[in-house]
Amino acid sequence: MTTMAKGAEKTSLVNERGGKRNNPHKENRSEKSANVEPVSRYHCHNHSEAYEERKGEERQAKKKLYLASTICCIFMIAEVVGGHMAGSLAVMMDASHVMVDLMSFLISIFSLWLSSKPPNKRFTYGWHRAEILGAFLSIIVIWVVTGILTFLAVMRLWHPHYEIESTVMLITSACAVIANIILSFTLHPKGKEHLHHGHKAHHCRPSDSEQVLNNASIRAAFVHAIGDLFQSLSVLISALIIFFKPEYKIADPICTFVFSVLILATTFTILRDISVVLMEGSPGVLPYDEVKERILAIEKVESVHSLHLWCLTMNQILLSAHIVTVDAADKQQILNKITEVLFDTHHFYAVTLQIEAKADQKPGCVFCQDPRD
Repeated sequence: MTTMAKGAEKTSLVNERGGKRNNPHKENRSEKSANVEPVSRYHCHNHSEAYEERKGEERQAKKKLYLASTICCIFMIAEVVGGHMAGSLAVMMDASHVMVDLMSFLISIFSLWLSSKPPNKRFTYGWHRAEILGAFLSIIVIWVVTGILTFLAVMRLWHPHYEIESTVMLITSACAVIANIILSFTLHPKGKEHLHHGHKAHHCRPSDSEQVLNNASIRAAFVHAIGDLFQSLSVLISALIIFFKPEYKIADPICTFVFSVLILATTFTILRDISVVLMEGSPGVLPYDEVKERILAIEKVESVHSLHLWCLTMNQILLSAHIVTVDAADKQQILNKITEVLFDTHHFYAVTLQIEAKADQKPGCVFCQDPRD
């Protein structure tokens, strides 16, 4: 950080939050030599709570995805065999959907590994967005497969000359429902993201199970699992109908239509959130005006402009802003205070602040105007 004459700008990059504001190095002190001087709590490379949360989230996400992949692999083989024996398109298509889920889980595992790679001079933020791209690719794949299923169901309606072994179909679909319930519980995010519950929740570090909620890969995988469950239930219902009323075998393609609508509906929310991240959008749980008011409430802060909020991933929020202070203010003290307030009241991954003098302002600058609502 550099201090210059009056009118010059002062910039500070706080890359990550310290674990505790009053003494972030307390836990590490026993591991360091007594001759080493403590580092400032505003040093840009503090081993932060945000960093630890991110690593805990990735560990839990990988565990869930490994387990889900194993369940999918076993379940897929069983459905292929059962669907072939029953001659049921619905069961075979359910098996192909499980195969797509398995592929998407493997893509998610790869994207999580890629996102853990350190930054380089080309990708200065690292590879975190690989998680978002993996989730996006996963949704695109499920949309393509859903289209194929719908087309095959239409073909069955046009050419109804097929036979179905209703007993085998019923047993296979019942097992599929049980397997998908297990898969859904495996991937279900158990915690509640504290960004949704006011600023006080940010003082408590969430457990690993709580950190998984906003991982894009897990959210996409959970959507896949819910879609599988809906499809398996529809296949089971159609199997029951065909078992008791063989002449109603049209239930087999109809259940595929129902599944197609449900799975498309379940992907819209996650796709919307992914789009916000890719478009550098501000997270809905962090109001722009609220953040600005908190900065303006600090003593000797006159104005705030060029305030930007955006997401690196679903739960890694960044902030940059220009702060105008009164001429006689201690700029370093104000910088430290704003940083502390922002980290204590919001779950920022990184904060960049630039302190400016009132004399440096240019009225009417289009880049300094507040964004529209």
